[in-house]
Amino acid sequence: MRPGSGRRALGRLLQARQGAPYLFPLLLVLLVLGAGWWLRDLTPRLAGAVADPETRVRAALSRQRSLHLSDVYGFKAGGTLELAPVRFGDLAITVENERAQVVAMVEGDGVIEWRRGRIKVGYIGREKFSMTPCDLGGWCADGRQLAELRRVLPLLFRRIDAFNARDAAGYGRLVGEGYRGPGGKAAVLAQLARDFGPGPGGTLTVTAWQLRIEAGRVVVGEDERVRVGDGPEVALRARLELKEEGGRWVIVDGLM
Repeated sequence: MRPGSGRRALGRLLQARQGAPYLFPLLLVLLVLGAGWWLRDLTPRLAGAVADPETRVRAALSRQRSLHLSDVYGFKAGGTLELAPVRFGDLAITVENERAQVVAMVEGDGVIEWRRGRIKVGYIGREKFSMTPCDLGGWCADGRQLAELRRVLPLLFRRIDAFNARDAAGYGRLVGEGYRGPGGKAAVLAQLARDFGPGPGGTLTVTAWQLRIEAGRVVVGEDERVRVGDGPEVALRARLELKEEGGRWVIVDGLM
């Protein structure tokens, strides 16, 4: 070994050992930053997991942004409703045995896709549904958040079908015995017989519904287009009122 070669080798070893410690702190910083991002996303869920059940239910509803209904036409004939965005307000929550009973004003805007096209929908209504605990402290609904709306929509579709089929009897079954317009239900039936009698038929196309459901009452604003025979299409707006009779919704105002 030449004189001084040992000292040079030792110097190189010391330099390498002096530089290596910089790599470990850098790696540690990267790990801490990664853990911080992960914890940032996880913290709200961890906090929710230890909150009381009502707080967790409210938090779950505040995060929900959309609602979906299938088979809105009824009779397993299809049609889907997508509401987005959706909001839950005026909440009343009762929790018992890991099940929350919720009453809420549900409000949203969306569209129905069905076999004859698209219908825009604006909705506000009081709905009742239940929620149960699900993943990591969250709460999930039972799929009945639009149960009342689901009961109303088939009636509105049956009205379109009866009009376009010139089915006075079918249309008449949608009219309540307590119809409040002039002449009551009898006057509506007489008008239907005239409208669906001899002469060119009409076609009803609905482009939008604005629905409000309250206790035992529904108000429907309907944007529609009507064509008689080969005539021009006319844009109209109807305001229908529905009430429950015998456990089903019927039309009690707005047809004449």
